[in-house]
Amino acid sequence: MPQATATFSPLSDNAREAIQRAIDSHASRPGALLPILHAIQDAIGWVPAQAVPQIATALNQSRAEIHGVISFYHHFRSTPPGQTVVQVCRAESCQARGGLALEEHAKRSLGIDWHETTADGAISLEPVYCLGNCACSPSIRIGDEVLGRVSCQGFDGLVDELRAGRPNPADAPQAACTSGGIRVFVPLDSGALAVGADDVAQAIAHEAAARGIDVELIRNGSRGLYWLEPLVEVETPAGRLAYGPVKAADVPALFDAGFHTGGMHRLGHGLTEHIPFLAGQERLTFRRVGLTAPLSLDDYLAHGGFQGLKKAVALEGAAIVKEVTDSGLRGRGGAAFPTGIKWNTVLHAAGPTKYVVCNADEGDSGTFSDRMLMEGDPYCLIEGMTIAGLAVGATQGYIYLRSEYPHAFHTLQKAIDLARTAGWLGSDVACSGRAFELEVRLGAGAYVCGEETAMLESLEGKRGIVRFKPPLPAIQGLFGRPTVINNVMSLAAVPLILARGAAYYRDYGMGRSHGTLPFQLAGNLRHPGLVEKAFGITLRELLLDYGGGSASGRPIRAVQVGGPLGAFVPESQFDVPLDYETYAAMGAMIGHGGLVAFDDSADMAQLARYAMEFCATESCGKCTPCRIGSTRGVEVIDRIIAGEARDANLALLDSLCDTMLHGSLCALGGMAPYPVKSALTHFPQDFGITPVTAE
Repeated sequence: MPQATATFSPLSDNAREAIQRAIDSHASRPGALLPILHAIQDAIGWVPAQAVPQIATALNQSRAEIHGVISFYHHFRSTPPGQTVVQVCRAESCQARGGLALEEHAKRSLGIDWHETTADGAISLEPVYCLGNCACSPSIRIGDEVLGRVSCQGFDGLVDELRAGRPNPADAPQAACTSGGIRVFVPLDSGALAVGADDVAQAIAHEAAARGIDVELIRNGSRGLYWLEPLVEVETPAGRLAYGPVKAADVPALFDAGFHTGGMHRLGHGLTEHIPFLAGQERLTFRRVGLTAPLSLDDYLAHGGFQGLKKAVALEGAAIVKEVTDSGLRGRGGAAFPTGIKWNTVLHAAGPTKYVVCNADEGDSGTFSDRMLMEGDPYCLIEGMTIAGLAVGATQGYIYLRSEYPHAFHTLQKAIDLARTAGWLGSDVACSGRAFELEVRLGAGAYVCGEETAMLESLEGKRGIVRFKPPLPAIQGLFGRPTVINNVMSLAAVPLILARGAAYYRDYGMGRSHGTLPFQLAGNLRHPGLVEKAFGITLRELLLDYGGGSASGRPIRAVQVGGPLGAFVPESQFDVPLDYETYAAMGAMIGHGGLVAFDDSADMAQLARYAMEFCATESCGKCTPCRIGSTRGVEVIDRIIAGEARDANLALLDSLCDTMLHGSLCALGGMAPYPVKSALTHFPQDFGITPVTAE
């Protein structure tokens, strides 16, 4: 029978040229499909169906494969959006700070639902499941700009600006002051930018010029004290003095008070290093973040950068692997697998080509440490990956970065170019005669691609479908070759281990949990931010001593530890030491160190439902327990909340969770029961269940 032919509206000449340009620029690259799709959407805002035959021909793939990839990833649009796309973050960290009210207000204010466009074609509204701005929530994204602490009233103001022609922040002149003056630091971290750091920098530059004051403005990374962002620091003979949170309108008064010479002001906090939140930390991985200008190689070298790589180039691969093994470093994700064992497997795997892949798909709600490091100390990650390459005999590395991190993407690209020019990457790393090259690849909004084999599929230009194991990626990974896969925090710990020795790192922590972990405090807390501490600290210490208690002033009822698949930990367990084995024993996980706090107004049944809904949305679809179980899980929880045959449905939910836990192919389906079961165990009254009290 004749084949049906689809009819499409004709594309503009500009659109056709953009499609061809994307294909020409990327088709020769390994795993070219995602880079091509990103280039098309960046140019025209969506990926037209008319582009599919051209892409299929260029890559020698079927049209079905191309369609399958476009439809798999949340990031790619197959229909044209409005003039401006507004994305509202739905992650738990935003929910804990008014995000649900913001979602509903946005829909009412614009008169549209998700994935719809206003009648005038001006604004499209989309959900996004985490923007990595968890410490400044609730957050939205407009284009490549993330905005934090957005209220309903603030949202309406932004919409009015958009309709009036809001200027693109990228077009604004960059704040610039002459070098050699008083050194003033304003973060360029995207979390600080989300709450007005660029406006503050511009105001400081303008005010200094108007007053004839010689100021050298330095854009550093964030110190991680996000409740004080934008945090302005001034260098004095005694050290850096901190002022924050600073708004552009505060800048004239700061100059009036002589802040540039250490003058007192109501926003002053004294020496930055003496602020209790920072002074109590053990910063190993984050020892440079906030101190240096992220792209300055001189700064990096002056603060101990590349010392680890200099030692590594003098060692054989096996000696590097031994140092990492002896340090006790474990993967800083869900599985906490020993890094040295993984590297040793790749070292001894046969094959002329090997890869190092950094999993920078930091998609867990409440996590932002990867973003902070990539934006605030990118050479640390580059150095760690290069050492890994030397250790296992790999000559090519890839950083798989989530599409929600555009600022980190541009920072990493610039840092790689500068490192290559300076000889720290390329065909002759640090004059060693050994080669290692590095490339950043963008994901496209699929949480499941945080799973290592789904990430490899995505890097190869495919849908992010989880692979069966074995074979392990260490034996048969990217493009079928032996591959080291570690996340950002694991790789960023390596330079210090090589520079100072395995014992230095191993002596931090407790039990088999060696070293430190950057705990990220988010949700309903007065002092959200990043706290790097050795394993063994407790939730109570983090929540109260560092987090300052709840922002609402109400009791903290629960903390979700380890992202959207992590268990809800009740107040009765806040004194349990944060250690991999200890948390596993109580049915929880530390994961990437993200902590989302909820006060006693939180509805734990709805949060449990959200966990199942999230799993259903993000499932790759390969295995039945995850694909079907998560959807059925939402339905069963709804019936329990409604009081329908509660005992029968509770038994059904328990059986369903058991099937998902033991039958899912990867941790997405296998861990979705954690938040559900913990909520039922510790907060049964939220499900309409009468708690069982001890006699």
